[in-house]
Amino acid sequence: MCGAHRYDDGIGVCGAGRRFKVASWAAHRGEEPPISGERGSGTIFASHCPMKCCFCQNYPFSQLGNGREMDIDEVAEIFVSVAQKGVHNLNFVTPTHFTPHLFDALARARPRIGDLPVVYNTSGYENIEVLKLLDGLVDIYLPDLRYADNAVAAQLSKVSDYVERDRAAILEMARQVGADAIEYGSDGIARRGMIIRHLVLPGGLAGTASSLNWLRDTLGTKVALSLMCQYFPAHQATTLPGLDRGITVEEYSEALDIADSLGFENAWAQDPDEIGGA
Repeated sequence: MCGAHRYDDGIGVCGAGRRFKVASWAAHRGEEPPISGERGSGTIFASHCPMKCCFCQNYPFSQLGNGREMDIDEVAEIFVSVAQKGVHNLNFVTPTHFTPHLFDALARARPRIGDLPVVYNTSGYENIEVLKLLDGLVDIYLPDLRYADNAVAAQLSKVSDYVERDRAAILEMARQVGADAIEYGSDGIARRGMIIRHLVLPGGLAGTASSLNWLRDTLGTKVALSLMCQYFPAHQATTLPGLDRGITVEEYSEALDIADSLGFENAWAQDPDEIGGA
């Protein structure tokens, strides 16, 4: 919607051009337990991003665009090589701006990777019409519920309509894969469903109470929720007052108390020892 003609080598607001650019791929064990399991999640990190978060921990490839351009067949070979490591799923990280490339590559790789589930791991800043095209192609959605105030989103991530786009996207994802429960395989690993992530920010900037109240009122208390305490100053945040510190134990405990008071039944919390860590 930014108007860039990428087929003619135009560059989007996200920084992406016509060709897919991949930053890294690996068997990753740092996702939620039903995603990573024991063998890891097959993460494919796309370069660039539609958002410009001043605190992005992955800024070398999301903001600086580090990575390597590839054609679709090369990307398909990456999928196969990652799958052969025995991972539990393919995990597309920040896929929004390269969605056509990723799913074209997936179609080419599918005969060799079987029914390996696909995880769509996103900031939540999505186009609903694109999400509708993914109905039946994505098995597990992993969206952020990042802000409850568009003014904060504009200040920290350079997007002025995050709240309504994110919430509409979460509702569409829930329509596709359900919101009440994750479907597990016999190994205890997720096969279908959605986990909503909320990163606690310093000084209440994430709007935790407002966001979790909306989530409870809209999708109920059975929705899978991941409350994250891993914020630390990165990228431009190291010199920004209020963002130049990690969250406190008290701030994270308050977020946990909010989730508990609202009655969420399927929530993950991180170890408070991770607070402020990289």
